[in-house]
Amino acid sequence: MKDIANVVHIGELIAVSKVFHLNPFRMVTLIEDGEMEVFQNKEDFVEKYGQKDTYDEELEDWCELNNGKVFTKPK
Repeated sequence: MKDIANVVHIGELIAVSKVFHLNPFRMVTLIEDGEMEVFQNKEDFVEKYGQKDTYDEELEDWCELNNGKVFTKPK
């Protein structure tokens, strides 16, 4: 993903980094490399991964912020 600053606010990175136990720099690197995804809303996330109770096979974890953005943590 290019121009990550236009998609993700530093406050969002800090909040999610605490959930995923990654530092913000590592998260930016994963997002830029396409290993971590940022969805603008939960509908986009569900469209790609489906509606499930767990996503154990596809993702290690995911986090939805109160503004609707969803971040995924790769396995």
